[in-house]
Amino acid sequence: MRDPVTLAIVVTDAPELHGRLLATLHAALPRVGVLDPCAFACDLAGTEELLGAPTRVARNVLARCARAGARASAGIAPTPFIARVVAERTPPGEVRSVDDGRAYLAPLSLEVLPVDVKVHEELRLLGLRTIGEFADLPRGSVFDRFGSAVARAHALARGEYGDMVRASAPPRRLRARRSWDDAIGSREQLVFALRVVVDEIATALARDGFAALRLELRLDREDAGPLRIERTVLPPTREPAVLLRSLRWALEEKSDLGLVTGCMLEVPEVEAARGRQIGLFAPDGARKEEAIATARYLRAKLGKGAVLRARVADEDARLPERATEWVEVIA
Repeated sequence: MRDPVTLAIVVTDAPELHGRLLATLHAALPRVGVLDPCAFACDLAGTEELLGAPTRVARNVLARCARAGARASAGIAPTPFIARVVAERTPPGEVRSVDDGRAYLAPLSLEVLPVDVKVHEELRLLGLRTIGEFADLPRGSVFDRFGSAVARAHALARGEYGDMVRASAPPRRLRARRSWDDAIGSREQLVFALRVVVDEIATALARDGFAALRLELRLDREDAGPLRIERTVLPPTREPAVLLRSLRWALEEKSDLGLVTGCMLEVPEVEAARGRQIGLFAPDGARKEEAIATARYLRAKLGKGAVLRARVADEDARLPERATEWVEVIA
């Protein structure tokens, strides 16, 4: 399990540069999330071999931001919240890295926490002044008295909660529509008809240099209201065959599609597409998530014991292929 590492980039004096900065970060980093105008976060866990050490990545990003006309600050920490707090308290053009997020937050004022003003006032009435004092309260007591929103802030204060860095929305709306004179009532015919809109979306993704992370499909029906389907695509891709397969799986989960007269496919969330190098002498794990998703789908359709892989039981055997056993891919 890789240790979490988040890079936050913050610019406080040039809000008009938000779009230019986002494009700059997309070109340099994987999965850039927007926290607020001119405040960005990137999950760097597991990228050191490819991009270098987090501090080196941060300096390169700051140099790119400077060429874009912005003096940015960078913070590196285990969670997006702490990384942003660090970046906001770092001088422009500099990088600061924090390993112990809870210790860093402890002396800071409660105003840093994302909770309602009334909660701040109530915490002060309890004699609490710093994040460290708030973090020392028992977890259960905070939840019982203040509810889930403040309990989440309590977890942030303890460095125990890190929101997943979500990819940003595409710079322009990626959407494709089609309608048919004759309603489609067959699932296989519908999948075939969807190829056209999927190809159009894939072409737009390739033109902009993005991969789809999420798909939203709306089917207009003659005999019922619109049917809406949402799919998360892991790993993100712009390959039309993979996108179409994801939609086909979603359609197979619906018992009755009705008579479909039209569709609209949209990509609400993307991340920068990056090439991958296929190893010549090592297993290529770039499609691991897709393989797992496929195995789970087949197991759900075919039942337990249907998706197996061979495992060598005795590597020292004269013929290892004969000393194998079959085990389930998905337990």
